Amino acid sequence: MSNLRSLPILTEINIFLINLAFAIAHVVLKPTGLESAVAAFCMGNLFGIVLPYLGIIAALVHIFVRPLMDWFLYIGAYQTIVVENAYLWLGGLLALNMAVAITDKSHVDVQGANYRKADGIVARASVQFWNAAIDYLQMTIVPWDEKATLPPNRKYIFACHPHGIHCTPLCLFHCKGTPFDIRFPGICENKLSGLAASIVFKLPGVREFFLSTPYIDASRSVAEAALKADRSLFVCTGSGEESLLTRRGEDVLVLSKRKGFVRLALMYGCDIVPIFGVGNSDLFQTYSWGSGFRMWLQKRLHISIPIFHGRYFTPLPYRVPIRVLVGEPLCVPEPKVRGERPEDAVVEDYLKKYIERVKDLHKQHTQGRKLKI
Repeated sequence: MSNLRSLPILTEINIFLINLAFAIAHVVLKPTGLESAVAAFCMGNLFGIVLPYLGIIAALVHIFVRPLMDWFLYIGAYQTIVVENAYLWLGGLLALNMAVAITDKSHVDVQGANYRKADGIVARASVQFWNAAIDYLQMTIVPWDEKATLPPNRKYIFACHPHGIHCTPLCLFHCKGTPFDIRFPGICENKLSGLAASIVFKLPGVREFFLSTPYIDASRSVAEAALKADRSLFVCTGSGEESLLTRRGEDVLVLSKRKGFVRLALMYGCDIVPIFGVGNSDLFQTYSWGSGFRMWLQKRLHISIPIFHGRYFTPLPYRVPIRVLVGEPLCVPEPKVRGERPEDAVVEDYLKKYIERVKDLHKQHTQGRKLKI
């Protein structure tokens, strides 16, 4: 644990409780054959992860606190003090978690933003639950060449496309044992961090999910600090804006003006690896209602509110196989001065080269599927 970033005690407790909830789900659901669908449902409703968290707290309180209160205080104390004031207790818990979320700066700590080994029965079972979602989505890795390799000693920026409602290919970089880790060993455990919007680290329940995986804040200063520390990055370059443009049957990328990841690659000499999830845009049905206002909200406040549903009008994704294309890395020259800002013309040139790589990758592995950039 010494190589991991230091998290607040409450956050560590929450991570354990969330892992416990999904570990129990793994044990209960695996024999029924429903685990993969439930895991995919949770992935599709990521912001509802707080519900299992609250459920496990309620269960633990009911099992352990109730008899203690009735024994040491009086019969019915649990009912009077806890149950009848449940909203007050929940409000206090929410306030405490919000206070930690607002004041905590763990998401800008790049030094310890590493892959967490699944030590212990609870953590391993929780990882197995989430890996079941990969099985549901039938994720497969398609490298640019049968003999393709990615030397772990090099530094990379893995640029993932398209965002979709959820950029599911990102989950392949979270931990060991994923299809990407199996095909390209040594990458996921070698100083690799993901970039996520600042807002997700301020939402109780959701922040614990991201902090338990190697995510850091997506701000430029934090991303640059990670590269200065010789880390590799994975990021969905289209961000929330791209999620609002998601349409089934086509791939829409917000890429032509996204120069930040290319500039960072040139500043620190990182190879840019295109990652394309064919099928990721087809997991949910989306709607354009109020699209103008929602796009304004995203650009002004960086809040994305896509309107979508999956199977049976739920967050369960449609069962569409996702082929994760791994393109040949776009190599950039080693900078003369590490961290020096490159000329805009050079950034523009490499962005154009990268876009052509993405277009060629998409055309090679899809048959007549529409791509908008």
